Amino acid sequence: MQWLLAVVMCLVAAAVSAQERDCEACPELALVPPGNFVMGTPAERVGPDAARDEIPQLVMTIARPFYIAVHEVTVGQFRRYVEATGNEPAPGCRVWLGGQWVRERDRGWRDPGFAAPPADDEPVVCVNWDDARAYADWLARESGRRYRLPSEAEWEYAARGGTSFARFWAERDSHEEVTLSLACDYANVYDATAVDVWHFAWPNARCDDRAAGLAPVGRYRPNAFGIRDIIGNAREWVQDCYTASYLGRPIDAQAWTWQGGCERVVVRGGSWASRPREARAAARDAEPAALRQSDLGFRVLREYE
Repeated sequence: MQWLLAVVMCLVAAAVSAQERDCEACPELALVPPGNFVMGTPAERVGPDAARDEIPQLVMTIARPFYIAVHEVTVGQFRRYVEATGNEPAPGCRVWLGGQWVRERDRGWRDPGFAAPPADDEPVVCVNWDDARAYADWLARESGRRYRLPSEAEWEYAARGGTSFARFWAERDSHEEVTLSLACDYANVYDATAVDVWHFAWPNARCDDRAAGLAPVGRYRPNAFGIRDIIGNAREWVQDCYTASYLGRPIDAQAWTWQGGCERVVVRGGSWASRPREARAAARDAEPAALRQSDLGFRVLREYE
């Protein structure tokens, strides 16, 4: 039945153009249909493949369709926002230097510390949670539509693309010891090319996508909803405050936030620097809201009206 669901979702995505756009400055959007899905990871998988903050699994209900950006927000799109609003993010960004993440005061979204300046079609990074939310608010004003960051549940539902797999492209492409991975066809993660440049101490995907750092958006194959780069390339901010488990979480897919603000915020999706087990639909990171890092960006959601 899983393959049939994926086929149906693919037909839905094809029937509704993923190229819909609300305004000249607005991103391309994919329509994600309503439905139910199981959020999180089975308890028996915790340890080798997952962390304890991915349990207990919950059946989540997506009651209404929504639109989500086909791609991560790009450097060119973010530059347009900065020029229109004057909201230049403060300088300073954590980059990989000398075998660790180090905050460099002269780094930022315009120069996140790679070998070459970022191209307009690469995902913007070195932006914090407030930067991402301010961009979404600007899009809402420009378009007259309700743009925002996705909730954690909406993000995972979109990332799964109608499947229940750890990664939407393969049921059995989940373990770090696989001899050949399909990941490089669908996601920009820590792979053979990146090993030669970064020499991280963690395992790499057993494939080669010829991108050591960030890659232009849209290079990799989409999931059945027509969404690209939702696994890998840049990690993505979502709306939710971080919690150490899903105990007590509402099942209506709304963001879980606190009135007093978030001590840490949920980040999803993995990046060009992620080992295989961190590049999964259910994998979660927690970061301070003020963090700017060279593997951390975002994509936006537009509510269905």
